[in-house]
Amino acid sequence: MYLEENRFRRTWERFLEVLKSDYNCSLSAVCREQHTTFGGMTSWMSRRGYSVKQAKADVVRDYYGGVAPSPLPTISPAFTQITPAMLPEEEFSLAGITITFNSGTTISVKRATPGGVIKMLRDYEKTEGDLCIL
Repeated sequence: MYLEENRFRRTWERFLEVLKSDYNCSLSAVCREQHTTFGGMTSWMSRRGYSVKQAKADVVRDYYGGVAPSPLPTISPAFTQITPAMLPEEEFSLAGITITFNSGTTISVKRATPGGVIKMLRDYEKTEGDLCIL
């Protein structure tokens, strides 16, 4: 427990340090850098009454003379709109599928296209004569 407490405290101190030079940094980025889970970090902060919003307000008061830095632009001025291209079905993928057949046979598919799953079901039904549970 002491090691975990120490890790979260060090991560919080690192976040406060990074905020001084990069107001737009995120806690999740610092957690990744410090090899700390974001969920564990937010739970630790909650138990102590710490918040990112308050930390940023304190940094503005103490290090930026009370004036918040301008936020980073989120949209490049060179582009007004980006339209996503439609992908063919074969580029979409399904993940974590479990199929159970009436016989009790279960198949787990890590990743496949919808067409690939349908083909696999048809092939299985042809060879085994077993329908899947809908």
